[in-house]
Amino acid sequence: MPSERPGADTSRRAVSRGYPPDRRHPGYAERQAKLRFRDWRFRVRDILTSVRAIAGYTDGMTYESFVADARTTDAVIRNLMTMGESIRWIPELILDAHPDVPWRLMRGVRNVVVHEYFGIDPSILWETVRGDLPPLIAKLEDVLRS
Repeated sequence: MPSERPGADTSRRAVSRGYPPDRRHPGYAERQAKLRFRDWRFRVRDILTSVRAIAGYTDGMTYESFVADARTTDAVIRNLMTMGESIRWIPELILDAHPDVPWRLMRGVRNVVVHEYFGIDPSILWETVRGDLPPLIAKLEDVLRS
């Protein structure tokens, strides 16, 4: 039965899940709203942090050692997901102002790694890590300076 607390979601969708969404904890909705409106520069910094983390995780690795190291592969995939998710929160105006950054491609990579997790070709992942990500650092730093 849905909660009768003020602000509780009593919609059919919430009830069909078996709980009202406000059961998470007090202030959940307010924190979510703040995250949505976090300055877009934080999101670009999140992407930069992920690119640098991936570089650090894979530094000194060969393709063979990368493929054999499930932890590193998982860490790379998680950071690619973070990058793609962060783009969601960057205003379209900013994305359009920086066409040299492959925003939509990064978002697409996130969708692939989320929905095809066990079907990801490790050679494509390695090519992304070694070839596509390093040039992003300078481009993202330029976005932050603009």
